[in-house]
Amino acid sequence: MVKDKLDLDYIPEDVLKEVLEAEKKEFKRYKKKRKAHYPTSRVLVQTIIELSYTCRGIHPHEFPRLILDYLERKGFDTRYITIKRIWNVYESLVKRHVITDVFGVVE
Repeated sequence: MVKDKLDLDYIPEDVLKEVLEAEKKEFKRYKKKRKAHYPTSRVLVQTIIELSYTCRGIHPHEFPRLILDYLERKGFDTRYITIKRIWNVYESLVKRHVITDVFGVVE
């Protein structure tokens, strides 16, 4: 008695090509890069609070760049976050006594 065995290692070329093309289409659909979101005011406030405690020995001119770099590493789009906005939020936090003026820039 001879049993017919299926050769599972053999895949016809046309089937293999069809499967690979379908896989590429599915992969491209899921691979699309999501747009980075803009940070909300709440996220900006939390970032300023966090970095003002950890970056006490730096020059005030370096602080906005650190904020922007931190937000970019978190996956946010920082195109519309200005240095003026960062300092306005920092000043309002100091005036409301949420943080202390570690840079000595608020009068």
